[in-house]
Amino acid sequence: MNRDILIFFFVLLFLSVTVQASSPFVTSEEGAVGYYYQVTKAENTYTWLIEGKDNIQTVIETEENEDRLQSFRTGVENANSHLFTLWITGVFFIIVSTLTLYLFNKRSHVVKESLLVIIAAFCIPIYILFTASIELSQALNDAEYYFQSLIK
Repeated sequence: MNRDILIFFFVLLFLSVTVQASSPFVTSEEGAVGYYYQVTKAENTYTWLIEGKDNIQTVIETEENEDRLQSFRTGVENANSHLFTLWITGVFFIIVSTLTLYLFNKRSHVVKESLLVIIAAFCIPIYILFTASIELSQALNDAEYYFQSLIK
């Protein structure tokens, strides 16, 4: 009886490993501001689901389009990274602004004494917001360029 159960267990284990090895699986995916990619691997073939500006396309990776697909991936990942930077810096800017207004209303002498620190606390996030928005725009332009080159 125990031998039959053991054999049954190994057959089930073998079948599940065989099914998982042959079925496609997602290797990576990411999206940012209207652009998205999902890479699925089935056996030795990579299939990309790419999306951009109201258009979805499925592309099978070949030697001819591999560089463009990787560049599209890089553009989407960079856009996502810069978008995250914008959010974090924006939240920091709002917190600093709120704290400054609070201190100005309650203790205006504290604001006057630490004016240089407050100016720096405003200028640094403004600079980061400005540069991150330019870099986000560039990353989105890159993603759009490579998306258009892939769907043609």
